[in-house]
Amino acid sequence: MKQFTLLSLCLGLTLSLIPASASAQAPAQPGASTQPKRTIGLIDMAFLFKEYKKFGDLREQLRNDIKASDEQAKAMGEQLQALQRQLKDGTYKEGSPEYQQLESKLIAQGTQFEAYRKTQQRDFLRRESKIYKDIYMEVVEAVGQYASYYNYDVIVRFSRDNVEETDNAQELIQNMNRQVVWHNNGIDITDAVLKYLNQRYTPVAANPAAGANPTK
Repeated sequence: MKQFTLLSLCLGLTLSLIPASASAQAPAQPGASTQPKRTIGLIDMAFLFKEYKKFGDLREQLRNDIKASDEQAKAMGEQLQALQRQLKDGTYKEGSPEYQQLESKLIAQGTQFEAYRKTQQRDFLRRESKIYKDIYMEVVEAVGQYASYYNYDVIVRFSRDNVEETDNAQELIQNMNRQVVWHNNGIDITDAVLKYLNQRYTPVAANPAAGANPTK
């Protein structure tokens, strides 16, 4: 009788522990899985720069200014050549006051020409660097707005160029060394960001409403 009672007691204790063990291994509550989905987006910066109207306009303006500067430099060069011919044509005797005056003028204009050429070259390089920097920062800001609005965690730079589109060995090697080997086209945000930038740049949308976000 005591053995039966002891066995029953042990069995009862064992069964009483089962609900506790089961509850300890139960899955987490549904509310614990509501974390935001982490996503990765891709953007072709080279394509975006190429198609961004503001970048094209700024570069066109720079090209026009360089062309005007080249024409000015050409005119200055022609004046120098005219002075050189005048020195050599025998109009003035070498060593004469007229000759020395003309020679001094040639040296002065030559120095001015070299200073102008170097100054213009330096200024144009600085302007070109500023264009790239300003556009890059503007693009990064737009990408950041887009990514924040659509809850992207990371935006990776990539190239849309396909390996099969070229037979050039160097380009093939570059394409095959790309970090992104395959991607879902749905995570390429290049067109959306480009559209937003171009719309914002046009006179009609020059001053977008506060808090506006790129449209997908």
